[in-house]
Parts: sequence; C-alpha cells; structure tokens
Amino acid sequence: MRLKVKVPELLAPVGNRDSLVAAVEDGADAIYMGCNLFSARAYATNFSEEELEEAIDFAHVRGVKAYVTVNTLIKDIEFEDAFDLLHKICNMGADAVIVQDIGLLNEVRSRYPELPVHASTQMTAHNIPSVEMLAEMGVKRVVLSREMSLDSIKKLKESCGIEVEIFVHGALCICYSGQCLMSSMIGGRSGNRGYCAQPCRRKYGLTRNGQEIETKGDYLLSPKDLCAASLIPELIEAGVDSFKIEGRMKRPEYVAGVVRIYRTLIDRYMENPDSYYVSEGEAEDLMQLFNRGFTSAYLEGKSRGMMSREYPANRGLELGKVIGYNRNHGRVRVKLKRSLTQGDGISIGETGYHATAIFRNGKRVKKAFPEDIVEILSPLVKKERIVFKTSDSSQMDVLQKTYSSPHPLRKIPIDIEARIKAGIPLEIRMRDKDSLSVLVSSDFDVEEAKSHPITPEKIEEQLNKLGNTVFEAHNIDVKLEGNVFVPLKAINNLRNEAAEKLAKMRSEIYHRDCRRPALPNIPINFHERDILLAVAVSSLKGVEEAVLAGANAIYLDRFSELDFKRALFLCRKHDCKLYLFTPRIVMDSEMADVLKILDMSSECDGIVASNAAVLNMASQRKIPMIADSTLNIFNRYSSSFLKGKGCILSTVSPELTLKEINEIAISFESEAIVEGRLELMVSEYCLLAELLGCRGPSESACKKARYEFVDEKGFSFPVITDEHCRTHILNSKKLSMLGKLQDLIDTGVSSIRIDARWDENNIKGVIAAYRKALDTGKIVERKGNVYTRGHYYRGVL
Repeated sequence: MRLKVKVPELLAPVGNRDSLVAAVEDGADAIYMGCNLFSARAYATNFSEEELEEAIDFAHVRGVKAYVTVNTLIKDIEFEDAFDLLHKICNMGADAVIVQDIGLLNEVRSRYPELPVHASTQMTAHNIPSVEMLAEMGVKRVVLSREMSLDSIKKLKESCGIEVEIFVHGALCICYSGQCLMSSMIGGRSGNRGYCAQPCRRKYGLTRNGQEIETKGDYLLSPKDLCAASLIPELIEAGVDSFKIEGRMKRPEYVAGVVRIYRTLIDRYMENPDSYYVSEGEAEDLMQLFNRGFTSAYLEGKSRGMMSREYPANRGLELGKVIGYNRNHGRVRVKLKRSLTQGDGISIGETGYHATAIFRNGKRVKKAFPEDIVEILSPLVKKERIVFKTSDSSQMDVLQKTYSSPHPLRKIPIDIEARIKAGIPLEIRMRDKDSLSVLVSSDFDVEEAKSHPITPEKIEEQLNKLGNTVFEAHNIDVKLEGNVFVPLKAINNLRNEAAEKLAKMRSEIYHRDCRRPALPNIPINFHERDILLAVAVSSLKGVEEAVLAGANAIYLDRFSELDFKRALFLCRKHDCKLYLFTPRIVMDSEMADVLKILDMSSECDGIVASNAAVLNMASQRKIPMIADSTLNIFNRYSSSFLKGKGCILSTVSPELTLKEINEIAISFESEAIVEGRLELMVSEYCLLAELLGCRGPSESACKKARYEFVDEKGFSFPVITDEHCRTHILNSKKLSMLGKLQDLIDTGVSSIRIDARWDENNIKGVIAAYRKALDTGKIVERKGNVYTRGHYYRGVL
C-alpha cells in the first residue's frame, strides 16, 4: 500500500513583472524574486522596493506565496541598508526571505521573528549536521546543495524536522554554490555577491605536464542543464517540500512554459501515482524552451555525461543538417528534421540568429516541414554542421499570451450572497476559500417594482460577471424578498466594489507592522598583540619544515593517524600549536572520517572548521575551532556568530579589501591568508574522468601527472582530484602579501596564514621570510609575475 504523500510546492523564478504574471498564471504555488539590492542575480531586472510590494500583493491576491532573496554576502558598511530592506520586506508581508550570509541570517532570526527565513543554496548545506544547525537557528526551510542524491535527500528529510527545497530544473553550477571564487579572481565580479561572470561557460584547454591534450569540445567547465521531470515521483516520495525552477534571468516565456509543464507533471502524479509519465511533447517543449542538453545531475548518484563541452549556450532542438551553401545569395542550405517557421530562432555552431527568410525551391515561404530542403540567410558555415532551433515562434506566441492577456487564467473561487428587500439597502457579500469576506451596501434603499420586477436569475447573471477580476463565482445565493426593482448598473457597481475590496483584503492580511530594531552594538576590542604565523600543510615533511622555519601554528590537512602522532610530537617539541583541517565538503556517507578527526583533536589544540556541519558538531563537543574562509566570513556579525559557536579565530574571506578586513579585525580575533594558491572551485564532478577515460579511484589517472585548465588568455589553473573524485581548481597565480605585509598587519588581524597544502615547494624559505618580516619589520618583495595580491586592494563587486 502506497503511503500518502504531501503535494510539493512548485516554486518559480521571477526576474521582472512579465515573469511574475507568467509564473502565477501558469500554476506556480510560490515565486521567488530579488530587490535591486543584495540579490544573487544582480544582472536580472529585479524589482524596486515599490515594485516589490506590488509583486508580493499581486501574488497573495491570487493565492501564491512570495519569497524575497537577500542572498548575497554582506559587507559591514552595507548592514544598515540590508536591515532597512529586511524591515520593509517584513512589513510588505513576504512569506519568507532567502538568506546566504550567516551573520545576517542570525540577526534576522533574532530581530525579525515575524519574518520566516529560508537558507539559500549559497550556504552549501549538503549534509544532516549543517541542516540541523540551521534549524536550531530558527530557519524554516533549507535550499539544499544541488550535489545531493535522491537517497541522501530522503535520509536528510527523515532525520531533520525542517522544510527542504531542491532545484528541479534549470542551469547548474559546476562548483558547489557558495564556494566559488573563480569569477571574482578572474574579473573582480563575485558570484557570492550576485555578479557571477560565468567563468564556467568560457573556453579552456587541458594540459598534462605542460603539454596540451586534445579534448572533444573547448568548454571544459560547462555543465548541461538540470531536468528532473522524470524523477518527480521519487522526489515527492522522498518528502521534498518545494520544487525550485532556476531562471530569474530567463525570459518570461521560459518561466511560463516550464512552470506550466511542471504543474501538469506534479498534478498528474498526485492524481494517479502508478501511471506517471512525461510525454514526448512535454519533453520536447522543455528542450525547446532552453537547454544545454539535459541531465539529472547528481540526483541519481555520482554522474557521468553531465557536461556540455561543445556548446555552452541554448541548443533548443535539432532542426536539421547543413548540406551546402548558396554563395550567390548568402544562404545556408539545410535538410530539415522538423518544421521551421519564419521568425524561429536558429543556431549553427556558436552563431545564433532568427530565420527572417526561408526559401524552398527558390521561392520564399513562411513555413517548411520535415524532409524539406531549405535555404536560410546565414554567414558561411561548414557542411555537415548540425542546425538547432533555439526558439519556436508559435510556442513563444502561445506562452506570451499567458502574461500579456488582460483576461486572467488563474481564478480564486468565491461564494457570493446578495440580499435584496424593499426599504433597505442592497447588500452583497463575497467570501473566499480562506474565509475572508467583505460586505458592501448600496447608498439607496431598494424600491418596490412598479412593473417588471427583477428576477433572481437576472441578479445571479449579473453577479456572475466577474470579468477580468481574479475571482470566479463558485456559489451564488440570492435572497430576494418581494417584487422589487434594482438598476443593473447598481448591482454591477456593488459587485465590482466587493471584488476590489476582497482582493485588497487578500493582500493586506499578509502585511505586518514589524519593529525596526537597531543593529547590535559590537564594541571595538582591538589591542596590540604579536601576530601569529600559521601554516597549512598536507604532509609530515611540510610540518617539519614549517615548525623549524618559525611557524606558531600548523594546520594539518589530509593526514594518516601516524602522521598526526608525528606532527603532534614535532609541534609540542617546538612549542607550536597543531590544528586539524576538516573537509570543505563532506557528505553524510563520509561523516565517519570527520568524527575521527574530531576525536583526534582532543590530543591537539583544535580543528579548522571548513563547513557548517563540522562547525555544528565541534561546537556541540566544545572543541576549539578556527573558522576557515570557506564559511564566507564577510562581516563582524558573522564573526560574532562564529565566536558564539566556539571559534577562537575567524579566517576572513579572501574577497575582502584591507579596509573591510579592518572592520572585522578591530572587534574579533581574525586571520587572513597571505600566501599560497587559493582554491577557486570545488566540484562534486570529476572533471578529468571523462576527458582522460578514467574509471574512478581504482585507476587514479589524475594522480599520474600534473593537469591544468588553460583559459583563452593563457592563464593556467591547476586541477587536483581528491580521494572522493571531487575536483579542486586552484588559482593561476599564487597569492603573496610579503611585500605589503605591514598593510595587512595594520588591519588589526591576529594571525596570518601561509596555505601550502597544494604546493610545499620552498615552504621553508617562504615561512622564514614571513617570520623575519614579523620579527624585524624587514620585508622583501617576492618578484615575478606568478604572484597576485588578490582582492586586498581591488575588492569585488
């Protein structure tokens, strides 16, 4: 016997007014949208504050929930503006705010208790302990990382009493959301701040030990798009609360079409789970709307074939094949596989345009059909190239009507009651399914009819004419006493007045009167101190060289129990502290390895907490922690929260400037990374496996040589695969602040870190140079063009 399951929420992306109407009219249960500030899709149109309130009201009138994104990392200087925006969002009646910044999240929950909070996927919640921590903070819902499998989602949902939301359709990030520095390091536009420059959609070459390797396709970091339409039964049965569609930067027709299809699919399953299907037409419509190729990504486990390496943009559907070129008229000759209409979008290779003119047998036609040979105006292209139809004009026309028509598709059923009696005012009451009701009365008394009295049928007919309102009559009850006369115009006016008041009531009932609390006063707690020199290493040899060169603390990564014992002996011998690194990513199935580290940490000085799960578990065990930069420490409020969890030191985000670091360091013990190759991406996908023909850890082809991705400017990014076959992409240049160390010291940081985990060459000399600079003030600049000062001077958008 099949257990009863909950109907999941269908959550739609809204980037502008047209997309809002499209999402609502085509069946979304909820929408998510951003304001002009603090939105992770800063390049979407987004909404002004006035437009945002109108959009929330528009959704609520129609029975749709409205979530607002404030899902970027927040600088200290921006916190007042963020709090002002949250105050307004709270009063507007938003059903929830979606947040990334851990400091902002903590303050919202304590200071705006009326406003529910959803934890953004940018918080990289991908295991049970991280979700448990967020639940303890008062988060209502967690948007899980896209890298989780169906099995892991089901186990998490069974374990955690909190709503979970997953992406079911749209673009994928190759890096774990919230962990990508590639966009900011390449171009100064931070994905964590909503300005992702999409470096994963650019061309890269692959080299082995410096020698170029031929690959099929040049877009080596570009994933296909997610489509979970076929997995809806499994996702519903796993207990997922909300199905999220990606696409706040997509056109409204895309929103309309995708929402409409997923609405149909969810309803189909709920009506008859045993006969669920996705029709060929529905699958093709999804592909036609937008696709880079479809994949279920990680939902069915570790994925292969997830990449779109040959073309990173919309493919649509295969239209046909180039069979020649008419040089006299500048037209490409194509044998069609499917129909083509004038105005359809097409692409050949990386060239995209519209079919403004179609020729068949030398004559211009408006439409051509499968097996036809046609000519289309086009630049010269190679024979045998595949032609894709990237947009279908007839599909666009149909979908456009869903948001441009003055006649709403989505209607709210209401009951209408009319009371008509001579000598008293005419009364009309409207009541909706939520038991909200309004009563309106005429400003005149009903008169006895001298002739032709009004009939109940005529009154009902007028009351039923709700036209372009959002309401439709479900029941109409006319209480008519005696023979009376009422002008039809009066009935119509009262009906319209009642509908208007009920619509207003349906939106205003969500409005709140939220108190605007002051930001907490975080006192300055700076005092002169000796700067600690910490060194992160991943070998026993690195430990030995670091302690001999003068490190005050060692952060040990990727170690055996024997290495740990020896490292502990060396550190104790040289009066050096030892902390154990924890993984940046750790699935629940890998949690036993973390528990071992936590157990071992009782013998040393503590751990480096690299993700929220470790933070939560170590806090419960009262293990001293150093918060790693991967926790995205962007402001004093984040540091304050982490200190409360037991962190004795917080490593600030490498996306901050010296001035921004100072805002944090004057109040909390802070650390900054000064040297090493920063990790720009971590991906659950083994990017090298398919390129090298590797079948997994048993072969470890990636370990047998040095691999790098090389961009179009010639910069090389080292690629490392770990024991779980995750990919780590490192910066093309090493960070070095040796020549400007005093500037960093002046920010007030308590500790500086040399990160040598990825490259321990000449580690002893590098540490010695920093030790000398700290002890004597004598600084020697590291020369060469292989170094960068990161964002310490330039900052990020």
